[in-house]
Amino acid sequence: MNDLLDPAESGQGVTGIALVAKQPVFDLQGAVWGYELLFRDPSLSPGLGNKSAQAATSTVMIDGFSLLRPMLRDKQRFLINFTAEFLEQELPQVLPPETCIIEILESVEPTKSVLQGLASLKQQGYLLALDDYIGQDSLHPFLSLVDVIKVDVLELGQNAQIAKIAHNLKAYKAMLLAEKVEDRETASFCRTQGFSLFQGFFYSKPEVVRGIKLNPSQLTKTRLLALMADQNANFQQISDILSTDVVLTYRLLNYINSVYFGLTVKVQDVGHAAVLLGTQKLRQWLFVSALAGLDASPMSQELVYISAYRAKFLETLAQSVTKNDKGLSAKLFLVGLFSMLESLMRVPADEIFAQLSLDPEVQDVLVGGKGPLAPWYGIMVAYEQGLWDEVNVLAKTMNISDKQLSEAYIVAGQWAGAACSPPPSG
Repeated sequence: MNDLLDPAESGQGVTGIALVAKQPVFDLQGAVWGYELLFRDPSLSPGLGNKSAQAATSTVMIDGFSLLRPMLRDKQRFLINFTAEFLEQELPQVLPPETCIIEILESVEPTKSVLQGLASLKQQGYLLALDDYIGQDSLHPFLSLVDVIKVDVLELGQNAQIAKIAHNLKAYKAMLLAEKVEDRETASFCRTQGFSLFQGFFYSKPEVVRGIKLNPSQLTKTRLLALMADQNANFQQISDILSTDVVLTYRLLNYINSVYFGLTVKVQDVGHAAVLLGTQKLRQWLFVSALAGLDASPMSQELVYISAYRAKFLETLAQSVTKNDKGLSAKLFLVGLFSMLESLMRVPADEIFAQLSLDPEVQDVLVGGKGPLAPWYGIMVAYEQGLWDEVNVLAKTMNISDKQLSEAYIVAGQWAGAACSPPPSG
């Protein structure tokens, strides 16, 4: 039984459904270097039965990796947290070294057995990362062994402290990863100190230069988004957009022929593709494609991917929770899709949404974080950041099960991967 997708059998104790999420790590070029894999294991709560905590967690870890592995692109890796017990037992061996980096929690003590386990794993080809380093003396034995050191720059706070830690770490061969980066200023400073990897950057609001305006290309894309946000726009209007854009046409055919749909016959005609998708799915795909056309930089394309992921996650979740309220799922799709538009366009939200005729409830949550859709936005952000306690509180209030959350997240990942996949090379 797949612990991620199937509910526990009723009457047999509550083993729960594992919640799995991932957070991107960017390189100096703004491309996604990898993802930190986050999971919550409800099996560690009462109702475990004869299943050990280690066995339960390892099952969740393996299942989570298996489900999210197809979402990795070429040369990307997962960073996965391991406890001291797992490191001593060399449990990471169940995962492939070419795609998994072993992340040592800051709470792990460098005992002889732990260090022996890490040395063995390193000999087998695994990369090692040290989590949440801020200069703790107790973690020094790990420094010469690991390949990546994750420095908690938010905890350090001042640039002088960050510079001091970075200087001290130059004696080691490990790459420096700045985690919990909250703004561009900190990211820029870390670049000058030898950091080559960054985590948390894209969650921040962009620094907006006073008086900045939408450029002509952005205005065109924004008006395209406005047309598709209009529920009165008909199929012919949307199809006309496709007929005048070669890039959109190519991307549409690439999308419809992707493994996501599993069609037995290749679709080579735009009209056929549009009919197969239908108005709603075609509209959703065009939304994502329009966002992708705003900025071609690697980081911006990741923002588009996250936006698509969020949109489908909220839509799928709403459909599973409120099966008869199609209007809610449509609104939430737009909430997720436009939730990072300010960061993507680097323009104030009020200026962007002035160009769009959005439902007031959608605009309220996007601009002010208020209104009836706010809890949905909150659970979306908490889930993707692995804030499981907050997820639990919101899910209980909204009557959402772990199973519904997990299934929505997996469906969203599959859909976003297909919608945002780049055209094949060659």
